[in-house]
Amino acid sequence: MTDNRGKKTRFGLLARIGLLGGLTLTLACHQTQAGHEPGADFAGDSGSAAGAESAGEQDPGYPGELIPTQDMGPDFLARQKLTGTFGEREFAFEAVMQLRGGTLTVLGLTPFGTKAFVLTQTGTEVAFELLIDRELPFPPEYMLQDIHRAWLWQVRLPWGSGPPSTEAATTEVAGERVSEQWTANGLVRRSFVRLDGAPEGEIRVDYVGGHRTGRPAKQVVLDNGWFGYRLEIETLDWRAL
Repeated sequence: MTDNRGKKTRFGLLARIGLLGGLTLTLACHQTQAGHEPGADFAGDSGSAAGAESAGEQDPGYPGELIPTQDMGPDFLARQKLTGTFGEREFAFEAVMQLRGGTLTVLGLTPFGTKAFVLTQTGTEVAFELLIDRELPFPPEYMLQDIHRAWLWQVRLPWGSGPPSTEAATTEVAGERVSEQWTANGLVRRSFVRLDGAPEGEIRVDYVGGHRTGRPAKQVVLDNGWFGYRLEIETLDWRAL
């Protein structure tokens, strides 16, 4: 593991951009902010103590708890196209996400449409298979955090899939203040703020045109004010299983 905390923090920020496809971002970006190739400091660490420690750590800078898959609700299959920005970088990729039989599966695709990785969650246990020759310099669990926040967090809310009795509703869950705004078209915004203020700012998810469970918004914009990245998610296909 690198002995430079600054480098480790930069890799952590790149990891957070990994909603459904952080590995594709790693492939698309040729340099980090420090001017090094992404993952270069981790090359050859597979199976080593340093690699194991990197993969097992939960960076305290990105708090969050995984939702058990048995609590996630009806099974579904989704195909999505994502574009985003992180600083001056821009990226785009596609991915497939499936919840079925108590397992959440995320299939990341390279820019060429081939499989890059398979990430699965069963209960709260996570398994990860890398299918290309590239080290992953962050825990794969990070990819699940924004997936849960954008698509699954309603199972933790007292009003569930809503709508609540008021247009704006707020509650506290797992050390975070979670707020939603609803219109006649459905959920239009969900936001997260840490109660302890670490990190500062908010994660805001906007559902263009409104969103309901089983009838997802076609366009979703996720602005992560904690770590300074933005994702625009287009759902190409969503079906119940």
